Amino acid sequence: MSIIDKIKKVFTGGDWYVAYQHTNDIDWTIVKAPENQWCADPFVFEDGDNHYIFVEQYRKDKDKGCIGYYKFIDDVPVNQGIIIENKYHMSYPDVFMYGKQYFMIPESSANNTVDLYVSDSFPDRWHKEKTLLEGEKYVDSTVYQDDNGFYLISYTMKHGYELHVFSLDMEKKGLTEVSHKHYDRNISRPGGRLFIQDGKLIRPAQDCSKKYGEALILYEVDSLNRNGEYVEHEIERIEAKTLLIDMQPERVHHLSFTNSYKVIDIYKEKLDIFHGIKIFIRSRRK
Repeated sequence: MSIIDKIKKVFTGGDWYVAYQHTNDIDWTIVKAPENQWCADPFVFEDGDNHYIFVEQYRKDKDKGCIGYYKFIDDVPVNQGIIIENKYHMSYPDVFMYGKQYFMIPESSANNTVDLYVSDSFPDRWHKEKTLLEGEKYVDSTVYQDDNGFYLISYTMKHGYELHVFSLDMEKKGLTEVSHKHYDRNISRPGGRLFIQDGKLIRPAQDCSKKYGEALILYEVDSLNRNGEYVEHEIERIEAKTLLIDMQPERVHHLSFTNSYKVIDIYKEKLDIFHGIKIFIRSRRK
């Protein structure tokens, strides 16, 4: 990264926005965020006839992310408020089911933990069930289930850029690392749920090699198992400028969908002379 790029990074702020579309459409519609907040990291979740979008709901007044959600009412996502708030920043609320229970693993790297939440009354009441990992900043942990059980795929940047694959035992509520993969550049941070497309397992990831959320990369997963093997290769790149949306965003870094809806997040840049200071303070806050 050049000196000019580094200077731009320090003074370039902005807001994230969530957008949605019907699965077979091409146009995206911006979701309305609550006043003095923005939303990102959208996970769309289907529960019977109901559809929800769980999001990082960022409070500008407190300079931190919380977990909130939207409910589709008359085919439009309507914000229902914040459902989890801690003293530290939270984001990336991956919601999934095990048996008849609803679980969530939101990112809490600001607390140096990976925590498992369970719903007391879905979708708006949750409590922390267990800390699965602690002592290191794992970001954007993503759950995937196949015929053999659950995996947790996460990412660290302490010793370079590493993707970590864990076996997730939902009975014992425990993790066992089965593989990790090193990348020379910051191009593999999880960017949404894994999904099957044309019989292939696809993993969305973030290209952050030049700036955070520069683009989405879709990787085809060639091998994922509990024998220590994880192999993937890039098949597609999605840039913000290619999206059919009213505003012209500069960044995109998350994708999630069901049979009915797709959701993404996009970033609109703006000059912010205090942006670098804000990022530094947030990184030091626990």
